[in-house]
Amino acid sequence: MHPHTAAAARTPIRVTAGARPFLLAAPSRPTTPKLARDFVRAVLRGTPLAPLLDTAVLLTSEAVTSSHLRTPRSAEILLRVLTAEHGLRISVHDEAPVRLPAQAFAPPTAAPYTAVAGEPQADLGLLLTGHLADDWGTTPYAGVARSTSLWFELYGRR
Repeated sequence: MHPHTAAAARTPIRVTAGARPFLLAAPSRPTTPKLARDFVRAVLRGTPLAPLLDTAVLLTSEAVTSSHLRTPRSAEILLRVLTAEHGLRISVHDEAPVRLPAQAFAPPTAAPYTAVAGEPQADLGLLLTGHLADDWGTTPYAGVARSTSLWFELYGRR
């Protein structure tokens, strides 16, 4: 959980609940994480959500880098930022086949995570997301078959 918030019932951060959407589509290239960081900075700078900027940029960079590393250069990465009065929701989608992330905090009795060939044993970006985001998860994506989006939410102070 983000250090500036406490568990509380909050309005969902959805377009249907009044959130404002910002979209970035970029090819899967080594420069895409920087492009995504700059995009998030531009969206949040000078807004009431600016206190969340550093955390949002860090988690976006981790998610986009992970997407870039597991997709071919011909793939496209889609970044969606939803802003609301009380927080933001960022989702990252790529065209890689579904590979749901290992639980960041798996219970000790859980079976050990088995990496796919060429994939690191642990996704440290997900560990960061689990520690810093107020909420996060994966959602099936309606576009490319068998793909998914990673999303996280950060809430401002009330």
